[in-house]
Amino acid sequence: MVLMLGTAAISVAAVAQDSTAAQSDSLRSSITGTVRDSLGLPVTGASILITPGGLIYRTDSLGTFKARNIQPGALTVVVRKLGFSPLQSRLNLHIGADLALDLVMQRLPQMLAEVEITAERQCSRYSLDGVLCRREQGAGHFMNRQDVLAASKDIYFPNLVLRDAPGFRQNLNGSATTVESVVGWRCWRLIVDGGFPGAGRNIYRPKDIYAVEIYQPPDIPPEYRQHYWGKSGKSSAPCTLVVMWSMREAQRQLKRMANSR
Repeated sequence: MVLMLGTAAISVAAVAQDSTAAQSDSLRSSITGTVRDSLGLPVTGASILITPGGLIYRTDSLGTFKARNIQPGALTVVVRKLGFSPLQSRLNLHIGADLALDLVMQRLPQMLAEVEITAERQCSRYSLDGVLCRREQGAGHFMNRQDVLAASKDIYFPNLVLRDAPGFRQNLNGSATTVESVVGWRCWRLIVDGGFPGAGRNIYRPKDIYAVEIYQPPDIPPEYRQHYWGKSGKSSAPCTLVVMWSMREAQRQLKRMANSR
């Protein structure tokens, strides 16, 4: 009888946990959006920033995006794309809702197009604006906050969030607490918060990471090219460059970005 009661108690507890998890999922909301220009044409590759939470998305070839598991409440949605005026919308997302947005961006007048095509654009080095700028240019591999959290399950060392990223694997020949590059010279360099001098910021846990940028040589953004050289024996070698943005810096900058528009 004791064994049967214990088994029953475990079963009831398991059902209660499943019910709680399902209820928690039902409280999450989502946003589906379409971004078009004033002529009704889809705007592809636009960057979508949702705050609070600092979630970043990118529109597909149809100008659409899908933001899942969004915390309900008051939100700000900022849309950016080269050649368009930035767009900002404030909204209130209800619990369990699937909100559909139809966003229209205004094109900016294009002056000196020949110069813009041939010139290499340099994005901001120390600001999250630079992350959006580099994403719009389609360079590198990016991990937003949701990507980082998904990659952080069951790990305790921040570098391990890179283990499944393009060009990386978990270290097989040395410390199991980090990763190794499998590209080119098989070396990689890490800078935090854009490499701001004297910042002294360190990332100790995976949950302290807001976003990650990964660049393979020679496709390094001009604002970071002085950082990707490393040592290979007695000579210098071009290495994979990883830029990690800390939650502390992201929260400070996201607050400033939201208040400045």
